[in-house]
Amino acid sequence: MHDSATSLTSGGHGDDLTAGEQFLLARLRLMISTPALRAKHLDNHYALQHAIVDALGGDATDPDTAFLAHAAASACLAAMHTALVRWAEGDGRTELPDLIAKALAAAFGDDIVDTAPDA
Repeated sequence: MHDSATSLTSGGHGDDLTAGEQFLLARLRLMISTPALRAKHLDNHYALQHAIVDALGGDATDPDTAFLAHAAASACLAAMHTALVRWAEGDGRTELPDLIAKALAAAFGDDIVDTAPDA
C-alpha cells in the first residue's frame, strides 16, 4: 500500500499537486462529504477484504486462521482509509505514503513498513 501510494503521488504538496493528485483529492472530498458514497465505500471495503483473503488462500479450513486473515485485511484497509481521509482533509499537503506508513504502524507496530529506498 505504501509503494502504491508512492507511485500514485509524485510528491507534490498543496498547490503543486499533479492533475492526478488533484483528481484523487476531489474524489476523496466527494466521498467524505456524501453519505451515500461513504456507505458505498464501506461496502467496497467489505468486498475488497474478502478478495484479499481469497487471493491469499482464504479457503483455510481453520476458522481461527480465516478470522485472523480477515482481521488483518480489514485493518490494512482501515489504515489506508484513515490515511486517505487525513490526506484529503489536509488538502494533499502531507506525503500520502508517510500517512499510510503512520496508519499501518498504529495498527501493526512500528516495524510494519519499510520506507527506505531500494538499494
